[in-house]
Amino acid sequence: MPFMDGWETLTALRNLAPDIPVILSSGYDESQVMAGERPERPERPNVFLGKPYQLKRLGTAMKQALGAA
Repeated sequence: MPFMDGWETLTALRNLAPDIPVILSSGYDESQVMAGERPERPERPNVFLGKPYQLKRLGTAMKQALGAA
């Protein structure tokens, strides 16, 4: 993304709507992306979706994110 990374986008979305469900998708391994404490980034996504993914897995992630909202 040209102006914000995924974590910045997540924070901006949650600032607008604190309960908005968010799916974070990355080509990096989930453990790498989610590792470490982020005091400057306290927000966490509802679901992590690794790339590449199939349409069925996206649908499952959407259902999980909406169910967690």
